[in-house]
Amino acid sequence: MFDAAEPTVAWPDANRRDLRWVEEPRKKAPGLDSLLTWAYREGASSIRFQTGHPVWVGIHGYNHRVTQDGIDEIEFSYIVNHLYGADGMARLQGGSDFDTAYAIQIDRSTRLRFRLNGTATRTARRDGGNVVLRPIADMPPPLAQQMVEPMILGNYRPRQGLVIVSGATGSGKSTLIAGMTVAMLEDPNGHFNIVEGAAPVEFLLERVRGASSTINQSEIPRDLPSFAAFVRGAMRREPTDIIVGECRDSETMSAAIQAAISGHVVKTTIHANDVASTMQRIASLCPGDERDNLVSAVAQSLRLVINQRLTRSIDGKRTALREILVFDRELRSKFLRTDPTEWPALTQQAVRERGQSYEASVRHALEAGRISEETAAYEMREEG
Repeated sequence: MFDAAEPTVAWPDANRRDLRWVEEPRKKAPGLDSLLTWAYREGASSIRFQTGHPVWVGIHGYNHRVTQDGIDEIEFSYIVNHLYGADGMARLQGGSDFDTAYAIQIDRSTRLRFRLNGTATRTARRDGGNVVLRPIADMPPPLAQQMVEPMILGNYRPRQGLVIVSGATGSGKSTLIAGMTVAMLEDPNGHFNIVEGAAPVEFLLERVRGASSTINQSEIPRDLPSFAAFVRGAMRREPTDIIVGECRDSETMSAAIQAAISGHVVKTTIHANDVASTMQRIASLCPGDERDNLVSAVAQSLRLVINQRLTRSIDGKRTALREILVFDRELRSKFLRTDPTEWPALTQQAVRERGQSYEASVRHALEAGRISEETAAYEMREEG
């Protein structure tokens, strides 16, 4: 599929028999922390543990098996209880997943952070579990390093309304929004008051000391029970910008829309494959008993929708491709007059005529020397 040769990587401590994954849950995990530290520094995007299976690490889109032996049930339970808490394995066996963060303190000034998700699984011989850790960079790359297009740079700071970044899990949605947030905090003339709710908080941005702007971050459900509760509370705190980690249910979408039409800027993420399916997803998340009013409010409040995906770059890493649509007054009026069932078709036309399509993004990346002709051809085929 791609012309880059798969790199060879190896965890240096893989064959150490004296190194236990966990010696004492919540206190000491020499093997686990060794692997996670190595993976973090190798630029891994994921580290995967599963009952009865070897450990796999994803680096720049390649999967690498870093242990030969599978993890047995006892080892797995120790790992889960160390990462989550004493009731971690009981939680999985009771049918509940978890989504939180894990940190390794390297020294007084260095801490490595990971997003952590645990889920129960079914295997051929036993009940099992799957734990995925995703390294969180200390700070997001600047927007210039993320190669953010002028169309985004000119429109991600509206006075009010919805800014949505969509894409698949691991496509860099949170990193893009965090880059925008840091740029706003560092603007000496910004005067932004930003509040963020995330599950978990990935980038701890309170360390960015803005000359005129502030940020306050809360973790869901540790600090507040839900995204909807966060949004409702945020509106009483006089923010200029509200960042909602993810709109994944009707209650959160309804709260986000209400905040946007009340004069705030609301930035959030949605899982969708392109801008057109993002619009379809927004409409589907509006609760049935309020759908007509909320769909109308969406049409009036949208300012910018970005869909992002990652593809293989020339250097063997990954680079972002983006589909972009800016919603000016004229386009918002068109959506307001159009039945939501027709929004995907209207969106596709608008992206072609006034936005940036994925085809255009692929061409720009190829011309800039970020991707190879083979990768460009593959992405074009995917777009049909």
